Amino acid sequence: MKKILIYISPERYSSIFDLILGYDGGADVVVPYSDTSDEEIMDVVYSCVFTRGSSGRKNTAIFIGGPDVNKGEEFMNAILAVFKELGPDYRVSVAADPHGAHTTSSSCVVKIKDSVGSLKGLNATILAGTGPVGQSISILLAKEGCKVRITSRKIEKARKVCGIIKNKYDVDVKPFEARDDKSIEKAVSDADIVVSTGPEKIMLLPKKIWSRYPRIKVFADVNAVPPYGIEGVEGSDDRKKTDGRIIIGGLSIGSLKIKVHHRVVEKLFEEKGQVLDLEKIYGIAESIK
Repeated sequence: MKKILIYISPERYSSIFDLILGYDGGADVVVPYSDTSDEEIMDVVYSCVFTRGSSGRKNTAIFIGGPDVNKGEEFMNAILAVFKELGPDYRVSVAADPHGAHTTSSSCVVKIKDSVGSLKGLNATILAGTGPVGQSISILLAKEGCKVRITSRKIEKARKVCGIIKNKYDVDVKPFEARDDKSIEKAVSDADIVVSTGPEKIMLLPKKIWSRYPRIKVFADVNAVPPYGIEGVEGSDDRKKTDGRIIIGGLSIGSLKIKVHHRVVEKLFEEKGQVLDLEKIYGIAESIK
């Protein structure tokens, strides 16, 4: 019986990146189902659970992609609601990784934790952290005991994201407006960990700023395309030690992310009914590191 991965997403075109990783993770067939609406979720689930018998359902799985973490969680909740209505035997496994946020953030935080040990009580600043990856990194660091600050050019946007995180994960993340060098400097001045999650090719933190603050123990930058978000960080840096600091680049994070993504797909077909959300994916990343 072939392993069939249903890739659903609200975006117009399915992510080629995710489709390739679906095959490389062990799926025999990957079915892209893009431009998916909330109303179509029930039909997707029905098609997955009523086509194969009880033992065969482990060979069908759903992978939620797209650009929006919060929308991905809505899809996940809708799928689980349909499962609940159908009963315990009518399940397939499902994973959510919109924008690669959960696999990327898990890989980033695992590398940070491996570098410093316990994260409890450390201050972490997530630069340009309101996007999918920044949100997920913030959640994981906060759950590890960090005091987390998310920056945005607009404080209203940061506040909104922090409110969503609080409501969904019951962790406190603080919003911070960082519009220029002066405010960015303030954002990192008391940080032990600084993570840049901004757009590609935009340098957010120059060395002339961060070099003034020896308290910063770890720099991590998820950007894999130069110029990088933190000056002095190279994409291939993998927990490189420089002047007493640990440097983690986007390519090294991405290398682990690919392994995590493959393992997520593999795991979906090991047994039916698994639900691989952010925290489960983080656990997978910790087992691979």
